[in-house]
Amino acid sequence: MQRSTSPAGDNPLAVHAALLTVSLCFGANYVMAKFAFREVSPLALVVIRTWGTAAILGLVVLLRGRRANDAPFTRRELGELFLYNLLGVSFNQACFLEGLSRSSATNASIMLVAVPVFTLGFAILLRRERATPLRVMGIVTGLAGALLLIIPRGGVNLSPTAVTGNLFLLTGSLVYALYLVLSRDIVARHDPLRVVFWIFVFAGLSSLPFGFTGLMRVAETGISATGAGSVAFVVVGATAVPYLLNSWALARVASSVVAVYILVQPVVAGTMGRIFLDEHVGPNTAVAAALIVADRKSTRLNSSHIPLSRM
Repeated sequence: MQRSTSPAGDNPLAVHAALLTVSLCFGANYVMAKFAFREVSPLALVVIRTWGTAAILGLVVLLRGRRANDAPFTRRELGELFLYNLLGVSFNQACFLEGLSRSSATNASIMLVAVPVFTLGFAILLRRERATPLRVMGIVTGLAGALLLIIPRGGVNLSPTAVTGNLFLLTGSLVYALYLVLSRDIVARHDPLRVVFWIFVFAGLSSLPFGFTGLMRVAETGISATGAGSVAFVVVGATAVPYLLNSWALARVASSVVAVYILVQPVVAGTMGRIFLDEHVGPNTAVAAALIVADRKSTRLNSSHIPLSRM
């Protein structure tokens, strides 16, 4: 009998190692991006990240070759991809990086864990998922955790920079959640790698006008080795490589396993933030994390609602 070469026959340890590597990379990104901000503006970093990732994913698609069932995109689908780039990459990344530059790496990583909460909420509103008491309770719990990050020290205060940063992060999480719900159909019809490659191409085009001034400033002043290394990590180590590993792992393991590894990211970001950025986890942050993690245990999302990456 011929031995099976299906994904199910792969080494489970390799799959878990890939997922752990993804979470480590994503968790480290919150700190590495902070170092990049010292020399590169958030909007300029969006442009560099989108174009760099598009180039890497394009090279992978080219080397892999065209598959027999890869149908070309229609004009309508290209329009959908442009919309999804705005939601899932351009606007999302602008909010994420602007928020991260104003808030802490710990808060930003916790907000990422809230993305599935918002995703389920949009899925219910758009009638893609059925509302149940347990799911509604989970959404309320997760939102309470996210809002707790915006209200510092228990009182409403809109003056601190961190509050503005958390609002940016919350907005970015909301639009990314909407992207996950709306893009479900086109991902089911086409190769996910090709879909994301074209989304990043459109993202590079749409973000260039907003980050052009920042890019010119970097070209004029130059960038240090530390800054260049941080930017390179954001592009390669925190975007392209994790996405490729996640795509490989998702073909070999249940999506619920991937969801568990997402919870590793705040731990990594919080630990590195404390070591390298002297960040401290206060009572609000700890309670917010507990509420959002509790929500993840009370809601069950199908595979299409598990984020492959925070684009």
